[in-house]
Amino acid sequence: MGRSSEAHDRRQAIIDRLLAEALHPASEDRSPSHDALPEDMRQTVDSLLAKADARRQRRLTYEDLEAALPPRDVTAEDLEAIFWILSEHGIAIEDGDSASE
Repeated sequence: MGRSSEAHDRRQAIIDRLLAEALHPASEDRSPSHDALPEDMRQTVDSLLAKADARRQRRLTYEDLEAALPPRDVTAEDLEAIFWILSEHGIAIEDGDSASE
């Protein structure tokens, strides 16, 4: 479980950094294109969009994100792209229970 826990900790650190940068953006970077993502990342985004649509909610949890990610080590750029694309659809990833909305 050590490797899985380490991967989860790295992902959480990236997520925390992205959330902090969203509050205070360092630049005016353009949003990544869904089509430019690797296939497994496109599937992740599509899965998250479908989950939000099925729940008729505009927010998902970290657990939803973690469950949708592929088994490989996900890069910071991959996570940033996921956050950008979801935000373009008005969907946020937040702590907590998405069912309470």
